[in-house]
Amino acid sequence: MFDTVGKFLKRFQTVRKIDNISSVERLGRDEYKYIEGDRALTLQIEMLSGTPQRVIYSRTIKSWLPPNDKEEITDQKRKEILTKICKYFELNQISYTVD
Repeated sequence: MFDTVGKFLKRFQTVRKIDNISSVERLGRDEYKYIEGDRALTLQIEMLSGTPQRVIYSRTIKSWLPPNDKEEITDQKRKEILTKICKYFELNQISYTVD
């Protein structure tokens, strides 16, 4: 019985860790926090009904949160972050599109 309950509850678990240094946390309905080592940023990811289930707004990947807010996020770094966020949704079997 406990094995069946455990399998059922596992369906609702969210993988937060992407790799050794990166993870994603959901802060609210449409706000997420991307964490990379000691740096973090917030971005908007809209929840949709149907497929895809999320829209990742890449333009909201703007700047790190303090105390790293003076460090620039280059276009290359923005693409790397976006790739990792996409991986997060793939790990959690959530369909998405990027805007």
